[in-house]
Amino acid sequence: MKKISVIIPCYNVEPYIDRCLHSIENQTIGIENLEVIVVNDASTDHTLDKLCEWEQKYPDNILVITYSENLRQGGARNQGIRYATADYIGFVDSDDWIEPDMFDILYHEAVVGNYDMVQCKYIESDHMELLPSDVISKEYNCIRYNFGLVTDDIYDFNVSSYGEQGENGGIWSAIYKKDIIINNEIWFPEKLVYEDNYWTAVLHLYVSNLCVVDKILYHYFVNNNSTVRSRNTLHHLDRLPIEIGILDEYKQRGVFDYFYNRLCIEFLERFYINSIDLFFIKLDQLPDIFTWMEEQVFNYFPDCKERYYGNPDRKYSPFEEILIGLLGQWHTLSMEQIEEIRKAYVEELLNFLSSIEE
Repeated sequence: MKKISVIIPCYNVEPYIDRCLHSIENQTIGIENLEVIVVNDASTDHTLDKLCEWEQKYPDNILVITYSENLRQGGARNQGIRYATADYIGFVDSDDWIEPDMFDILYHEAVVGNYDMVQCKYIESDHMELLPSDVISKEYNCIRYNFGLVTDDIYDFNVSSYGEQGENGGIWSAIYKKDIIINNEIWFPEKLVYEDNYWTAVLHLYVSNLCVVDKILYHYFVNNNSTVRSRNTLHHLDRLPIEIGILDEYKQRGVFDYFYNRLCIEFLERFYINSIDLFFIKLDQLPDIFTWMEEQVFNYFPDCKERYYGNPDRKYSPFEEILIGLLGQWHTLSMEQIEEIRKAYVEELLNFLSSIEE
């Protein structure tokens, strides 16, 4: 039986997929111990041809799933999960690559400590070629957590430190016990972007312990043509139903009230502050949704402003102050007035960034 099922969603990644799979092929854990599930998400280039070549090279270890309707990364990952047979599941994005010992280290820590989840660190890169692995230290430390129960099967996932190396990472820089995902029906939203925000929020409810490997093992390719970096595309609005979906899922699973304060702060940050900041910067034509967003905030968290400012440990940026200050006023503003607010906001942001560079 394979040790880890590695799920790789692929959509029009012809220039990158060989680099990604070469890094999988060279894993010190041995490709014979990996079940690599590559999901062709209705690509229109020659991605599928490349995937089939890899499947022919490793017929016992690489499985290609393909279909004609684009389901985005969430749908592709769901397909991969359904085919996974190993005890642990990992995700790798098709334009990224990993260090040769990534899965060896993560699996070792998972098995020795019986961890539900083991996560490493990542570094961004705009290089097309694989970087030499010896630039990164072979030594590593671990930060270990055990979480308390909220109900009979739900835990209070609360991490205070991720170590000092690199960045914290996303769903693609970790491995997870498959049983947790399947038994609790933790699925990605399909045909939406920002799907990983939802999946992580639900998964964390069922993680009883965590090991953070304080070592950079994942290379995140900075692709300016990627979905989340593109301009003037309406998929940026997907982040709104994703964040609402998290709240509704917590309600359905009976833990909304327990996590109320944490959810309130996170909702204000991701649904409201970060989204408006993104819309102001990324969309030339603003959508008429600001009153609706305000209604959603007060619908779920009537006391949100008091709770936001009642956090003594938080330092507020001037841009957060501006947007929080506008809560309760959006319904009185015309789109012309909102456009003027946007112009002033962006100008202030650019001035702030210039002062930092100086």
